[in-house]
Amino acid sequence: MAQLTARTVLSTISKRTLIPTAIAGRRGLATEASPEDYGYYPDPLEHATGREKKMLLARLAGDDRYEPKVYYRAESSTKERPNLVPSHFPDRIIGCMCEF
Repeated sequence: MAQLTARTVLSTISKRTLIPTAIAGRRGLATEASPEDYGYYPDPLEHATGREKKMLLARLAGDDRYEPKVYYRAESSTKERPNLVPSHFPDRIIGCMCEF
């Protein structure tokens, strides 16, 4: 008899705890946030300062320091008229993928 009573009480308690979760599980979910409700994303350039802002402005101007720059060899390059490759240092190491 005690086992039957315990089973009845436990099954009643477990049914009552599942009801609120089942109701909450039926609600609809938003698929996308409306910019009018939450606002728009700020522009990173407006938020950036210092070195980060200089880097973003340089990237917008087309000078990305991590993008390799390709300089093509002129057809009429000689020792007197060399191909100039800009550098910040007095010595340079230049790799040439030339076909001779």
